[in-house]
Amino acid sequence: MNSKWPLSRGEDSGRGGGKTGGTPVPGDRGIFAGADVGLGITGDKNQVTADGDVVNGDKHETNTTTVYHYHAAGAADATATVRSSRVDRQEQAEQILVGPLNTEVLAPILRRADTLLPTNPGQAAGLYGDIASNLHANGFHGHAAVMQSKQMAALQAAGHFVAAAEMAASLAVASLRSGDYDRARSLAGDVAKLAFKSDEAGEPRAEEVRRTAELLQAARESLLHPLGDLDSLRYALLAGSAGQDPAFRPVLVLLLAEQALAVDPDSVRELETLLSEAIATLHSGGDDGDHTLLRLRLVRAHYDPAERHALHQQARQHRMTRRPAALVFAREGRRLAEQGNADAAVEAYRSAVDAGIRADLPQDAADWLYSVRSINVWYRPWPTDLDDEHRLAQALRATGSGRLLVRARHPREKALSAVVREKPREAITAAQRWLVDTLVTGDWTGELEALRFLADLYKDNTEAGLAASYYQRAGDADAAKKLAASSGDTLLPVGPLQGVPWRVSRARAAQLEAQADILDDDAAVSFLGELLDMARRLLSGDLAESPRRHLLHQVLSSACSLAPRGTLEQAGQVLTELVEFKRTDRDTAWLAISERHPHLAFQAITKLLDEAERDSYDAMAALGQSRWVRILTSPSSPLTATEQAACQTRLVALADDNSSPAVLALSQVLPDHPTVQAAAQEALERILFRPEPDPHTTSVGDGLMSDAFLVCHLDESSRRRCADRLTEIASDRREIADARRSALIGLRNLVADLPQADRTAIYHQAKPFILGEQDGSHLDSEMTGTPHPLSAVRISFGTASLRGPALKLAHRAAEHDDERHWVRENAVALLRTDVPSDVGDAAHVLAYLPSEIAISVDPALLVTHNNRIVRQAGAFLAVSHADQHPQTIRRLAEDPDHTVRRTLAEVAELRMKEGPVHPVVPEVLERLAEDVRASVRHAAVSALRAS
Repeated sequence: MNSKWPLSRGEDSGRGGGKTGGTPVPGDRGIFAGADVGLGITGDKNQVTADGDVVNGDKHETNTTTVYHYHAAGAADATATVRSSRVDRQEQAEQILVGPLNTEVLAPILRRADTLLPTNPGQAAGLYGDIASNLHANGFHGHAAVMQSKQMAALQAAGHFVAAAEMAASLAVASLRSGDYDRARSLAGDVAKLAFKSDEAGEPRAEEVRRTAELLQAARESLLHPLGDLDSLRYALLAGSAGQDPAFRPVLVLLLAEQALAVDPDSVRELETLLSEAIATLHSGGDDGDHTLLRLRLVRAHYDPAERHALHQQARQHRMTRRPAALVFAREGRRLAEQGNADAAVEAYRSAVDAGIRADLPQDAADWLYSVRSINVWYRPWPTDLDDEHRLAQALRATGSGRLLVRARHPREKALSAVVREKPREAITAAQRWLVDTLVTGDWTGELEALRFLADLYKDNTEAGLAASYYQRAGDADAAKKLAASSGDTLLPVGPLQGVPWRVSRARAAQLEAQADILDDDAAVSFLGELLDMARRLLSGDLAESPRRHLLHQVLSSACSLAPRGTLEQAGQVLTELVEFKRTDRDTAWLAISERHPHLAFQAITKLLDEAERDSYDAMAALGQSRWVRILTSPSSPLTATEQAACQTRLVALADDNSSPAVLALSQVLPDHPTVQAAAQEALERILFRPEPDPHTTSVGDGLMSDAFLVCHLDESSRRRCADRLTEIASDRREIADARRSALIGLRNLVADLPQADRTAIYHQAKPFILGEQDGSHLDSEMTGTPHPLSAVRISFGTASLRGPALKLAHRAAEHDDERHWVRENAVALLRTDVPSDVGDAAHVLAYLPSEIAISVDPALLVTHNNRIVRQAGAFLAVSHADQHPQTIRRLAEDPDHTVRRTLAEVAELRMKEGPVHPVVPEVLERLAEDVRASVRHAAVSALRAS
């Protein structure tokens, strides 16, 4: 079988050192086929490939010095040699079927090398290098790696430990650059072993090999660090210099700088000394076929406007070839996209696409088209042709596989595979490489995807701080908010709100909103001031923003969350400047402001009523809160009697407009008002004349609970008729579970005002529900529980269980101690169920049982429950019997859920108002007054004042 593979030994292998000529490579990479590329020198130093994943060695005897040349022979990175597109498929098929090492050309050379290995390992090393070179040139990188291993073994057998170490170091650096971290790790270990052997052998250059091993060890520790710690490599490089270190030092500087740019962009400026040294070294070093110099300058351009302008001008004026020009344009497009300059960013990316297509980079050009689409999504009104770039990218990817960075395996695929195999460390390392690659090529869309992927990995592996930073950089506000909400009392890092892309500002503002309660008072005031400033600038158009004003809405929402923590002046600014804008979820903030800043109470309540009159859903929902009722009715309200009367008048006007939330609120403020009576009569009629269940038609949310609440304000006869009808609905299995549950809750609202005989009857009617004998409602399999994960419509209207609402009904209806004992025992039993709502209902019942009934329930058992509502019930019971449970109270003060600690303080305040308490209660309150949560601190201080 014939083979047409050229061998480097021959006319190319006769070069004594330095660069050699050759035939030009198709394309415009500016290097030659088979030429030495990178930062190599010959003679006593090794020839280093700075870009590519392999090198090979040619051995030549010159006088007394054995010289090895290591030169790139395969494509592995941004400037790897381009092979001709004219492929002989028949020859290729023969090579694959027979095997590249079994061809008539290579097989004899391999046999000769294996024969020479025992007697002349130095000559065998050269032959192995020739084979590796040709294997790489034809794409057989795995087979070439085997030959390189043989070559290094032969060099060691010949006693050339320094030469073997230099070769291993060259391969390790190339592997690091190409993302082959497994091989880089192995080769770095080989260099360390060879350094030890060369030192033992007393070779003159042993110290150089030891320094090489130190650099590679530092590079391995930093570039493969799961948390992105780059200090090892940075300190190792700073400890040396270009004149003393190996020739691949600039490549390590490049790897360090690009990794820093991906992990912590603000830290890149600290590497200026190393960058300047590496750039100066390459400027005086001749060829830069792998574009290391260009990439170093692009890193510097991240913070140096002069460097950025120079590179952009060179690309614009066609003073660089298309491949590097495409890279410059893409990096400029990424920078402009980060700054929010959408028009200029799109123009730069389109220039990159044009240069990329002409330079045979269709895959990167497709990525840049997707970046154009992302810019349109983030910064512009969505056009009708939003997906044009997507369709163009798909068509472009079908035209070829050329990329700036050629990888044996894409790091994205490797990261996803590692996640599936549950290898988080490997997944993070691959994802970091993926992020670096997208940043190097200016793939903005891919960069955002890699950032989100890394954030998810860190979140799932208990690194919430790093996850928060990556979510912020990705602009994923929802994920940042959820992470902050799930982080308990841990304050996650937040970067600056201004001077960053709007998506980053939005994510950081969302995280602040979720953690407003954890901030200390000074930080809350500072952040609120910054948010108010941002709101003004956004409203005046001074800040870049999304077309749908996402940042403005988030800033307003965050400002309202922090407003109660701010100064009186800041709270007043929130009330006066932010009231006209919707979708800020600020309505509950008005009530919080009125409590924290009594001087602003009337103004806050007025703003709340203003929004309710504009049919704001959140404002209407806030009307039904108990603290709202206290403000309008309590003698201790921050409002004067005149202000209370004015607010009540406005509430009456709202209720007269048939607003259901306003009517419910008015029924608590002025229960005898004619509007309330009329609405209650209508509610009674709706309940009494509710249609019978229809198996073909089902309604959800029919207002049974609110109607029953209004009926409480009618006469006894009306209440009894309503209770009878609700009992029928609750007992009718033809009804859906949601309707039956609503009927039970409505009954609980009514039962307290019914005669004793009726209450006893309702108590006995509730017992079968508590025991589970009434479970099983219409459409339970379709509407309740957890939907099937593969179902197209995943809707759930809660649990099918009715035990919890029935237990609360029985508790309200119980009159005798034996009935209450039965309720207590079933409440304890219900704590062991796996239905969270039932567990919460059972805990509520235990908390509000009479003290003499609940005394047998040990709070120490409740505070170990994983449900926070159960632990809150434990706080009720423990404080009510503080003399018996001092240790339990102290334990509750350390509960990881702040709502439990706050409940403890609130219950303590209630008990302290009733009379003297056990000394452990004020002791715990003093501790809670220093809590990390502002809400807990305020509750504890309020309780201490009540004493």
